[in-house]
This record gives sequence, C-alpha cells and structure tokens, in this order.
Amino acid sequence: MLCKNSWISINFDHFLHRTTKENLLVQFSQKAKTLLPINKACDLVATEIADTYKNIFVCLSGGSDSENIANTFVRNKIKFTVLILNYKKIIKNNGLHHQEYELQYAHKWCRLNRIQPLEIDASDFTNNFLDKQRFQKIKPRIIHGHATSNALEQIASCHDALLVAGYQLEYYPDHEQMQYLQPQLKDYRGFVMEESDAYIEIMSPNQHPWAFYYWNPEIMASFVSAWDENLTMQQNKAQIYNIEHRPKFSYSTFLYHPSVHTYAQQKWGTRDCALLGTKEQLLSQLLE
Repeated sequence: MLCKNSWISINFDHFLHRTTKENLLVQFSQKAKTLLPINKACDLVATEIADTYKNIFVCLSGGSDSENIANTFVRNKIKFTVLILNYKKIIKNNGLHHQEYELQYAHKWCRLNRIQPLEIDASDFTNNFLDKQRFQKIKPRIIHGHATSNALEQIASCHDALLVAGYQLEYYPDHEQMQYLQPQLKDYRGFVMEESDAYIEIMSPNQHPWAFYYWNPEIMASFVSAWDENLTMQQNKAQIYNIEHRPKFSYSTFLYHPSVHTYAQQKWGTRDCALLGTKEQLLSQLLE
C-alpha cells in the first residue's frame, strides 16, 4: 500500500487478492513516536505528498474528510486540482439523488475559495471494459465504493494525475450511517476500515498517494486520539477538523443494476470492513 515507509499492509486474510470469502485484513508495522495535533499531522502529510508527487487531484465529495484535505492543501499553499464526481445523468434517468445534497458542500467550498473544479459525471466511467475488468479483479462487496474508485482512477489516468482522497476510518456503531453493518458486526464496538478504501490501491498498486489519512501512524493516531465515543461520526469529524457539521449521504446505488449488489454480497467475503478494535486497542497499535 502506498504510504510512508509502507507502514500499513492490506490483504484479504493473508492473500494478496480475494478469491471467494476472504475479508480485508489491515496490519501495522510502525508506531508514532509522538501524538500530534490533528492540524499539524495533516500539514506534515500534505507537505510530504506534495514534495514527492506532482499534478495532484484532490477528490472533493462534499464530505468532511475531503474538505479537510482541501483546507490543508490551501493552508500550506500546495497547488492541486479539485476533482468532483457528479451524478447528473443518474438524476436525469432516476430523479434527484441524495448524493447531490452532499455535493452542495463541495461546490460551496470551491466558491468560497475561488477554485474552479474539474467536474465529471461518474457514469461516464461505469460499465466500460476497464470497469468490468477491475470488478472481476477486486471482487468488491461495496459496489458504490467500487464505482467511485474506478471512476476516480480512470479520470486521473486520463489527465496523468495522481489522486489524494478522503478515505478515512469509521466507527461502529453509528446510528446515522453505519446501521447497515449491524447484521455483519452485531455487538462489535470500535473502529473499522471499509474495504472500499483500498480499491484504488488494488486497481493501481503503489501509484496514487490516495491514502491521506492512512499516510503515516501520526495522522491516524491523532485522529483516533481525538475521537469522542459519545458523539456521532459526523459530529466527531466536524469537531476534529473544525469545519461545518453536515449529514452524511450514501453513494449512488443507480450506477449498477441492484442484482449486482446482491450478487457481490452473497459471493464475496462475509463483511464489508476490517476490524481495528476499540479506541484504546487501536491507539496501543499506533503509539509507542
């Protein structure tokens, strides 16, 4: 996995690729020596990525995680292009989709920062030959995550660009956006990494510095340490990143036929995420 000193490894129950029922496994090989404030940790990641990679596309979804990355790049005067995926063709065919509401935050950020984004329809890169080829390689359980990752990677490749994205740890249980995991996780309580976070890496190994929040143990430790288990996920992110609170909307389900989702859930793996443990357990793996 492309991150600093390869400190994270991802696999499917110790296999490089999923064959049938294997689940995502995340392993750490290094620990942070000091606990940094989140802004300091983000600044260090942004400057390290910018020092090594050029023609960076920051994927702005309207969510808290990607907006914080964009703020970090602006704060550090790092040149980048904002990439926004929209769903206009889906809306035309199926009616207004709630993902459009989240995109309002992305458009608002661009207006406030006087940045003209590169905006492309996600469906232009769905169901083509490369998408189908990658689908068979990844064997994804999270279909909307595959569609998004595939579109982002294809767009970046067309522009000889490198992706930085807001993939971030999540916390279960969360009544706002994690209820769908209840049949899989039941009484589990703690942090998870959704397998869709790794799809870009599986599509194009060691190419994109996509993993901003997974870049080094310092940034992950600072995020986990700041987490308040009494708040919802979106309340936590608004507080940690010091940005406007917003609801979280799911990704579009119209990019593929519903039967594809059912097929993937039944055929591949048994859960949608890797289990990383409670706040205390995860910090013990991240901090010296």
